[in-house]
Amino acid sequence: MVFDEVKKIIINVMGLCEDEVLLKSHLYDELDADSLDISQIVLALDNKYNIDIENDQIVKFKTVEDIVRYVEGLLR
Repeated sequence: MVFDEVKKIIINVMGLCEDEVLLKSHLYDELDADSLDISQIVLALDNKYNIDIENDQIVKFKTVEDIVRYVEGLLR
């Protein structure tokens, strides 16, 4: 499941506890992500799924769900 992989990557990149990362978690307001965190998450996803997430899409990522839905769309 894409959510599980995204969650693992976010936990590893940001050093968060597993119960902190939910589908509806807001990346900036709740998880305190910064641009470096997001860049590392995107790079890890690019490598994991062999995809290319465009910069114009990255700025639209506000929640964990936004990332999951975008990756799922690329994998279809």
